[in-house]
Amino acid sequence: MSVLGIDVVLKRVKKEKLIENLGKRELENPEGVGVDLRLGAIHKIISGGAFIEADGAGGLGKRKGVKTQTLAEFNSKKRKQEEVVIKPGDYYLASTLEIINTPKDLMPLVFPRTSLFRAGLLLLNSKTDPGYRGTLTMGLKNLSDHEVTLQMGARICNIVFFKIEGMSVDYRGQHQGGRVSPHEEEQQV
Repeated sequence: MSVLGIDVVLKRVKKEKLIENLGKRELENPEGVGVDLRLGAIHKIISGGAFIEADGAGGLGKRKGVKTQTLAEFNSKKRKQEEVVIKPGDYYLASTLEIINTPKDLMPLVFPRTSLFRAGLLLLNSKTDPGYRGTLTMGLKNLSDHEVTLQMGARICNIVFFKIEGMSVDYRGQHQGGRVSPHEEEQQV
């Protein structure tokens, strides 16, 4: 696998809508090989009971997520965006403002911005499979002993695109379209 250069990423953003809602800074003044994604919403887990069964003989492959409540959301009509104070030990789900449209030949990988971990925040993320379309949702935990304030629209992560050699199979899971968490029981895909 090779990493796409920023020129190729931006060309595909314009031509194929690889990333929608990308910020002006990233379009006009990018750095490195990836682009920064911004905080679009913060979700709090308000009830648990999550489970993930094994596929096949061990279970029916069912799953249930958690119920969430959106605490703050980016609003393009507002000049000053909402802020969320993340207290020590708090855990939230953070969704990006940008929408990713992953083609069959690419695999995006998300990295936290260093400003997050320098403030004591841990961003939990994963690779994104070809065929996924939607916002990205990641875990966010304050590991420090101090409160951290995050404003909607702040740059929180950097996405890098890897070229896939060989075959890929499109993502068809429950989080397609940017769904935060399946809070009802359902069959895994």
